[in-house]
Amino acid sequence: MYFRILASIFLFFGLCPKPTVAQSQFNFSDSTRVSLLTCSQGNALYSTFGHSAVRVYDPLSGMDAVFNWGIFDFATPNFYWKFMRGKLLYQMGGERFTDFYAEYQYLRRGVVETPMNLPLEAKRKLIKTIETNYLPENRKYKYDFFFDNCATRIRDVVERALPIQYADTTRTIKPLRRLLDEYLGNLPWSDFGIDLVLGLPADQMGTFRYEMFLPDYLGKNLPHAQYQGKPITGPEKRLLPADPLPPSKAPKPIVLMSAIMLIWVGLGFLKNKSFVRILDRLFFVVIGLGGCLMLFLWFATDHLATKDNLNVIWANPLYFFALGSLRGKRQYWLWIIGGLCVFTLLFFPFSPQLLHPAIIPILLGVAVRCALLVKRF
Repeated sequence: MYFRILASIFLFFGLCPKPTVAQSQFNFSDSTRVSLLTCSQGNALYSTFGHSAVRVYDPLSGMDAVFNWGIFDFATPNFYWKFMRGKLLYQMGGERFTDFYAEYQYLRRGVVETPMNLPLEAKRKLIKTIETNYLPENRKYKYDFFFDNCATRIRDVVERALPIQYADTTRTIKPLRRLLDEYLGNLPWSDFGIDLVLGLPADQMGTFRYEMFLPDYLGKNLPHAQYQGKPITGPEKRLLPADPLPPSKAPKPIVLMSAIMLIWVGLGFLKNKSFVRILDRLFFVVIGLGGCLMLFLWFATDHLATKDNLNVIWANPLYFFALGSLRGKRQYWLWIIGGLCVFTLLFFPFSPQLLHPAIIPILLGVAVRCALLVKRF
């Protein structure tokens, strides 16, 4: 489950092909067209939030390439350790549009093209900025979950090239975590995992500009950008239709967690104390490991989104210290972890961090089990 949780976060916009467009192949002319490509969600976990890219097409030279900022190299030394710690460098890369189109057609994922309608001089600046960003010394960057990813990079390229202004920023803005929830309706366990490991940074209010960390919102919000009083984009065109995603057949996390906790508490009344003690140890170890993972993501990684995670109040390494309490020793550890669960329950409605409802049965289960263990001894 932990791998699925981590994959939900760190493979945020999906794996992209390695660069196939060489620097020497750039052949821009005044006829070159630039457009934003917005790709829909896919069935695979890594494609949950869609993808963004830029298409550059020059009818004179025949160049037709797609550039995106979501590439990383599996051959990187210590790849998985850097991946876990948020130190893996992402980079900009390119591929032929025909390859890009064929891939998304095969995956049955939708693609919408939004042309950039700019005066000639402004278009030259934008293309020059893209070309500069594609230089080997400029391609790599430190990925950030919300504020520096392959969607925000496109927004930043446009803003760096042109003095644009956003004309419509008055609509209701949601917290960043709520924006993610819009894509997780069919993935209840990914939603649960993401809510467990994301901390307070995910609960800050978004802004019209910050919303563009999501490809769909980049596609929605960029058309509100104006250059010299005119929109920078033209009417969008659907290149590929999107197949509807199948509904999830998995049980809801809150339902399964409730069933598991009821079984755990119920089995605690068995006369076979050895079996009950093994079961208690299993639950304490699992919750303790979950707390260790959260603390690791908070203190030992560069992932800003996993900092200040209030879930460590109830899921933490203290469960390992409480293992001795299962034999009647140091019962104060049972009071501590049970008390922290009760505190979290009472704190739940007022928490500045949106806590997932599926932790409620876990909190109740731990609190009741600790109370029963204290009473028994």
